[in-house]
Amino acid sequence: MKIGDNFKKIIVVKDMIKPWITEERISVVGIMDFLLNPNSLDL
Repeated sequence: MKIGDNFKKIIVVKDMIKPWITEERISVVGIMDFLLNPNSLDL
């Protein structure tokens, strides 16, 4: 949160979860979606 850039912030977790976006506009995706789905970062 303290990094003052315009890059997209992403958290990759080891669990199988439905991708979502936090209130701070940080994308949260599961590792399988991140690795296998080419559109996983287009939330």
